[in-house]
Amino acid sequence: MRQTVALLVVGVLASGCPAPPAAPPPPPEEEPFPPPGERERIDAAVAPVLEGEWVSGLVVGLADSRGPRVYAYGTIDGDSVVELGSVTEVFTGLLLADAVQRGLVALDDPVRKYLPPEVSFPEEITLRHLATHTAGLPRRPDNFAPADLTDPYADYTVAKLHEYLGRFRPQTPPGETFAVSNLGIALLAQVLAPDYETTLRERILEPLGMRHTGITIEGLAQGHDGDLVAVGPWSFGAFAGAGGLRSTANDLLALLGANLGYLESSIDAALAFARTPLTDRMALGWQIMEDGRTLWRTGQTGGCRSFLALDPDAGLGVVVLSDTSSDVVDQIGRVALGRQEAVELRPTVELSTYLLDLWVGRYRLERGLYLEVKREEDHLVLISPDEPPARLYAASAVDFYVRVSDLQITFRDDALVLHRPDGDQTARRARR
Repeated sequence: MRQTVALLVVGVLASGCPAPPAAPPPPPEEEPFPPPGERERIDAAVAPVLEGEWVSGLVVGLADSRGPRVYAYGTIDGDSVVELGSVTEVFTGLLLADAVQRGLVALDDPVRKYLPPEVSFPEEITLRHLATHTAGLPRRPDNFAPADLTDPYADYTVAKLHEYLGRFRPQTPPGETFAVSNLGIALLAQVLAPDYETTLRERILEPLGMRHTGITIEGLAQGHDGDLVAVGPWSFGAFAGAGGLRSTANDLLALLGANLGYLESSIDAALAFARTPLTDRMALGWQIMEDGRTLWRTGQTGGCRSFLALDPDAGLGVVVLSDTSSDVVDQIGRVALGRQEAVELRPTVELSTYLLDLWVGRYRLERGLYLEVKREEDHLVLISPDEPPARLYAASAVDFYVRVSDLQITFRDDALVLHRPDGDQTARRARR
């Protein structure tokens, strides 16, 4: 609450008499709820996203000293259950923080200590390395071969995980290189809690009053791909601790409120430990934004997108959930957080079938893998070895993008170039 501080005037009158006593300060003013202009600012960010049919629905939640509030748009609201994807990692990080606080594990314990004796995992890789994405593990294991690309993790078992771990040898010394690894977080969750959902509910969710968060939560909102086509939910098998949670905006506001000190809980020590930076890029479960202080995480499944952020200095938390798999959700989160003025949508142009057909073909990646580009009526489709087919939207005659991620593509006469935040990759065109 803001307090008005009275100004004490020290001095004497011209006659030499003492100054009269200062008037008592007025009573504290209540902070307006919600803050003036907040709704209008978020409405302005969301409007072009809905009008351009980038999402079916989304909900924005904020938590600060005024209290929690939710702004809902389209097909979902603050109580809608949405898949969290990699935001699940925040909860796995909390499980690790809680276990460290209770003396059950130490960050520098070797992972092998907690694996079956027959799994010959490298001794030098620790729990800290898994949690900070510096273990040298790939994003996915090489025996990841989903039978159904629309539910890619469903058939990946713990037995497959152990088989891969027994063969894995890091290419760089653990602790040296940051590389996001869903596999590493899935392994961390297996080590901490083989029965992930039960342990998480007892140690984290119940103390925070998060009754609508879990893996087997009912009433899941209908998800949509980047083209607003309805898709089924994902099931995560051995990857549950890396992406399997479902939750609501109101539940996640409780997590943010507890982290900011607006709600008391029995796990405050674990919450604080999880927020402590371990590297310049990672705390436990939280990534660190470019300002060096804001903690955040994003997540995505085939039909949902999530954004969670915490600015301890400003006392502000933001959650954005959508029932559509579109990375534009992250921009709305940054607007709500005050890190971005407005949402910047990529342009879309219409191309003739003649121009589209110029790029149809197969393109060779490293390791003998191929991408395929097909035309379906008035647009192109990208077919990858381990991803569901994705529609390509034209920004120009040679530049394309997908709406489900930040991937962009530039076509050349003899190749295509994949543009991602972590670098470019060229795929040469195969001979027809």
